[in-house]
Amino acid sequence: MGDSVRAVLFDMDGTIFDSEKLWDVSLAQLAAHLGGSLTAEQRGAMVGVSLTGTVERMHDWLGIAGSREATESWLLERTAELFAGRMPVKPGARELLRAVRAAGYPTACVTSTHRVLTDAALRNLPAGTFDVVVCGDEVSRNKPDPESYTTAAAQLSVHPADCIAIEDSPTGVASAQGAGCVVVAVPSEVPLPDSPDLVLIASLAGITPEWLAARWRELQRPARGADTAGGSHRTPGRAPDGHTKHTAPRDSAGSPRSASRG
Repeated sequence: MGDSVRAVLFDMDGTIFDSEKLWDVSLAQLAAHLGGSLTAEQRGAMVGVSLTGTVERMHDWLGIAGSREATESWLLERTAELFAGRMPVKPGARELLRAVRAAGYPTACVTSTHRVLTDAALRNLPAGTFDVVVCGDEVSRNKPDPESYTTAAAQLSVHPADCIAIEDSPTGVASAQGAGCVVVAVPSEVPLPDSPDLVLIASLAGITPEWLAARWRELQRPARGADTAGGSHRTPGRAPDGHTKHTAPRDSAGSPRSASRG
């Protein structure tokens, strides 16, 4: 493990693209196709979940005993039709991706979405935006398991702890943190609770590679000293641009005290 962030890993749905609204459409249509409907709470519980996991929940909630494979195929086909159009990009995402590439950081897209849908969405970005793309149908255990993020880090030849991940959902945050990444979260459809080990921001607008690197240093370096110096709680601070951040407590000399990542 190094002393600075070595790669930036991006979730896709809800983080880069405002695609959860397209999922809203296909999931509502699927529920109607199956003879039911979804509550807002049930829809929220599907954010960040794999296609297979989404269908499993849909069948359980609606009491469907039919073929889950057939339901997956229906949902995949309908969502692909929606993804084939122009995909709205989240505020600041395009600019941050461009700046991260210009700064020389390796990048990965780490998504629960199937490859066919991911490829359709990524056509809305310049070719070569990502060095690595890890999709939900290419791992054995999807988010919230850490496998997607550990796979992306391995393909980039970096340690997960040297990466900063950008996520929007509880499922994705759990996956990235489980892999050992520092996580910046920009909640989209589902609120995220405040946590000393998570940087919460309202938008990617105005975020820069330098800002990301500073957040990595604040959260990752103190954690590495915790094994020898003992743990302490991080306290929240306010970034100059108004974004919420979390910083390690400092001693009387101004040096950061160690803190446990939890």
